[in-house]
Amino acid sequence: MKKNLILLILAMTAFSGHAMAQERLSKYPPSASPDRIILNITRDPATSMAVTWRTDTTIHETLAQVTVNLPTVFLADSASVVSGIYEDIEGDGVVGRFHSVQFTGLTPGTTYAYRVGSGPAVSEWFTFTTAESGEAPFSFIYFGDSQLGSKSLYARVIRQAYRSTPGAAMMLFGGDLVDGGSGSTLHDDEWGDWHAAAGFITSEVPVVAAPGNHEYYDPAERSKRELNRYWRAGFTLPENGPAGLEETAYSVDYQGVRFIIVNSDEMIRNEAFAKSQTDWVETLLKDNLCKWTVAIFHHPVYSTSARRDNTVVRENLKPLFDRYGVDLVLTGHDHTYARGMLEPEESGIKKGQAGTVYVVSVSGSKQYRQDADQWWQAGLTNTQLWQEISVDGNRLAYRAYDASGNLADQFVITRKKNGSKRIDTP
Repeated sequence: MKKNLILLILAMTAFSGHAMAQERLSKYPPSASPDRIILNITRDPATSMAVTWRTDTTIHETLAQVTVNLPTVFLADSASVVSGIYEDIEGDGVVGRFHSVQFTGLTPGTTYAYRVGSGPAVSEWFTFTTAESGEAPFSFIYFGDSQLGSKSLYARVIRQAYRSTPGAAMMLFGGDLVDGGSGSTLHDDEWGDWHAAAGFITSEVPVVAAPGNHEYYDPAERSKRELNRYWRAGFTLPENGPAGLEETAYSVDYQGVRFIIVNSDEMIRNEAFAKSQTDWVETLLKDNLCKWTVAIFHHPVYSTSARRDNTVVRENLKPLFDRYGVDLVLTGHDHTYARGMLEPEESGIKKGQAGTVYVVSVSGSKQYRQDADQWWQAGLTNTQLWQEISVDGNRLAYRAYDASGNLADQFVITRKKNGSKRIDTP
């Protein structure tokens, strides 16, 4: 009898342990204190800024404070209180309350301080700077797929980028920020790792993000395809793109540059979204008063992989890029680095002049090989990278750096008085 009782206890313990393993909770549970605080560019970055954060469900109000960044320690005395909205997201055994606020009526070219939360559960003060109201020099940073190894390996990339370009106006992400969760990997853990890797950086440098195919994977059923629950809750991005693609396809004009963010995953999988985005992109290019145009999306127009060919993306977008002279296209997906421009005989441009420059890049630990027919003039494999792009009047300077901060590739585009462009690779 005693032996049977011991066996029963052991069996129950084993079952309990199995159940607990099956119900493993996220290693990043929310609390009353704000976390995952992230700035986002709005459609009018000269006079507004968006911020998103997470708490647990004990916090029933969405409040933030903002003020001009004065040297006084009494910032709260001059701060305006702004209220917003929240949304509860349940996943991986926890419920996170994601808050969103937009600061409006700001002064162009001004540095502000802000904090989020209220009472004892309030964040530290962060700062950001609004855009100038017209053309002005600025720099921005681009990251290809971070996806895997966010906390262990991608962290050094974003931190090196921030150290090297502390005055960057924004950070652009070309999709597959996370892997999408699968098996024992929790989706919320991946987002927690992504935020932990950046630390305070994404709370002070606004984020512009495009979704990739891994933002559409369901952790429990990989064949199920829908935008993951943390995307719209965790960001506050512009909603000025095609209907049905809010916060995944949008545009921003910033100090003389038009940024066009395309949802290439929905373009590939949905014929209606392919058409609506193509029409929308053409409208943005046809009616474009900005001197420079940069497109950001996940799937490359030209792949570095022989087994990949994003025909829908290329057939819909490349003719527009050629017709309207898009300057730079930033993509990811292939987990290698490549930078190239069409040869003169293919593009009709004269030697030494610049057509559209295409970039494929990767910032995370997942790396592939390059085995496609070579279209690129510069390429790297097994290398984590980030890009710094600076715009100053008629000059766009591009530099790609590796995780150690070493210069890996560069070029300069100069716009001439007659409208043509020259590309130089120092």
